[in-house]
Parts: sequence; structure tokens; C-alpha cells
Amino acid sequence: MEFVLIRLDEVDSTNNYAMARIQHGGLPEGTVIQAMQQHAGRGQRNHAWISEPGKNLLVSLVLKPAVISHQPPFLLSMAVSAGLREAVASICQQDFYIKWTNDLYWDDKKAGGILIENTWKGQYWQYAVVGIGLNVNQQQFPEELPNPVSLSQITGREYELLDVLKQVYEQIMKRYRDLQGGKTRQLIEEYHRWLYRKDVEAWYENEGQRFRGIIREVLPDGHLIMDTPAGRKSWAFGQIAFVLD
Repeated sequence: MEFVLIRLDEVDSTNNYAMARIQHGGLPEGTVIQAMQQHAGRGQRNHAWISEPGKNLLVSLVLKPAVISHQPPFLLSMAVSAGLREAVASICQQDFYIKWTNDLYWDDKKAGGILIENTWKGQYWQYAVVGIGLNVNQQQFPEELPNPVSLSQITGREYELLDVLKQVYEQIMKRYRDLQGGKTRQLIEEYHRWLYRKDVEAWYENEGQRFRGIIREVLPDGHLIMDTPAGRKSWAFGQIAFVLD
């Protein structure tokens, strides 16, 4: 699969750009859209993704996952999260973790996030647009962001965005091919090996109420399994919040 890079000075969002191109003729699988600046970057649950122009990795990767249409879509999220984590850990020589569902964490701070948007035709998984925001060289962040961190803040170094992108692409595509080849067990094991707060008692919040819980696993359908004082619970994305203070 060829690495095809489309670089844009600015755009509303790389995911929006990729989706528009798909609707007007399509894009080859493996195409990467990179922007130096986004005006309407989005994270999970329509949260804005705020980034200083030219400092961070703002990309969307186009995949055609038809061969895995029978698999739970969240397995792709696991593969992408594990690939991003491995690439950044290798670049920084630091331990990074995957915060459910697919944020990248270092020492209780958020270094990156993933937003996957899919198009289906019946039961046929046509496209997955994998949006990735990774804080790379930014040194100062808006005060409204609770816990951001960049790779440069962690290591004291500055990075070439293209070099970072190539390593991220390589690690994600490796796990994507593994998923296509049926190596789901290895991917699930890797995701759990680096799952943030796994088997650690910590504070969470549900409908305004705080409680203590211990994350045990994430199911292939994306549900989080947690032990709580009220027993074992299964949470869908958006039902609970991590308490970080």
C-alpha cells in the first residue's frame, strides 16, 4: 500500500476534507491528509481540538476496511491506538498509555487523540477516516485545556513533523494489516498492556456522582468493564468521566 500524502496549509478539519474527497470520487487507501492549521478540528464527542499552527501533527488517514466488515469496528480503534502509542513511545523513549477509548496519555497528561469516522454501504465497511491530533512541538496551551502535554515538553527536543508522521503511519499500518490478517488476539493484548489505569483503583464520575473503580478490560465492542463498590459494571463511551485532579 502506497503512502500518499496531501499537505494543506490550512483547512477546517482534515477529517472533513477527507470525507468530502471520498464523496466526490474517493481516495486511495493509505492516503494521509496533513494540515498545518485547522479551524474546526474535532475530537471525540464534538470537542474542539485546539492546536498552534505548524507545531503539531494534524492528520487523517484513509482506510478501506471492507475485509474486516464482519469484525467489531472498535477493533480498528484498538489497532490505531496501539500503533500511535508504539510510534510515540519509540520516538520519545518514554512510556505512553492508551486512555479509553483512544486518547494518548503520558503521566496523567494528554498528548494526543483519535477520532475515527466511518462510511458504510449496508453491511459493507467502505471507508474509515482516522483523524489524529498529536501535540508535538507546542510549548504553551490555552488555560481551558485541563491537562495537555507535547512531545517537546516531555523530552526537551523539537521534532520534524514529517518524521513523526512517517513513524506513526508505519506503526498504525502494521497493526491494520495484522487486523486484516486475523491477528485480533495480539492487538487486544497490546491495547490492554498499555491501557491507562488498568487494574488501578481511581476516581470516576457518572451523572454528577463520583465513585471509585478499577478498570479490568475493554471489550471488542468498546465497552469498558470496571469493578466498583456496587459490583462489576459495563460502561459505553460517554457514560463516565475520568477524574484527573
